[in-house]
Amino acid sequence: MHRFARITKFCFPILLVLLLASPAASQVAVTGQIGTLGVQGQITAKLNKYLDARLSLGAMPQWGFSADVSDINYDFDMSIYSLGGFVDYHPLAGGFRVSAGVIFNNHDINSSANPAKDKTYDIGGTTYPGAALGTLDAKADFNKVAPYVGIGYNGVWRAYERLSFTCELGVMFWGSPNVSLSSNMSGVVPGLKQSLEREESDLESQLDFLQYYPVAAVGVSWAF
Repeated sequence: MHRFARITKFCFPILLVLLLASPAASQVAVTGQIGTLGVQGQITAKLNKYLDARLSLGAMPQWGFSADVSDINYDFDMSIYSLGGFVDYHPLAGGFRVSAGVIFNNHDINSSANPAKDKTYDIGGTTYPGAALGTLDAKADFNKVAPYVGIGYNGVWRAYERLSFTCELGVMFWGSPNVSLSSNMSGVVPGLKQSLEREESDLESQLDFLQYYPVAAVGVSWAF
């Protein structure tokens, strides 16, 4: 998060100045949204009758989901901080838009699991008692630069003069996850580290649904 904050601190003002200073930008609007990327603030510049350019900064501090692998339940905590740049095409010169762009994201996806000590588990093709597994820690990483496509609505300048509701529905293409799995018992139980490395692929398969991350948001936009 701290690295992303430093990048955003320098990059976002530069992108904002370039957007607002563009000779093609005739009008500017600010937007507040909330959705699957958390709380977002956006700046939109009208380029012409059909095209807008848009910058977005978002933060979703934390939410959770579960994945079951080898009879072990992993409860993941997930947070996302995003910086996006988009081009919006309004095909009918109205509020409806089709968008494409890229989202730079910093994410933190972690889980900790405690297998039952009186049960046995197949980990990477080897059977272990729960007591030998100790505490399992999992971390998932996705691409930090993700293409985005979507549709939405923003009626400022076109359907309305200044104030308009906004909505957005799209997909961020994150790519397949890279999972690392570890245990506090890896240095004690022979072969456990290697078994966990083999088990990582099964956990990656359970999280593969996230490679197409849904983006949905609603908000309000005000034009200057």
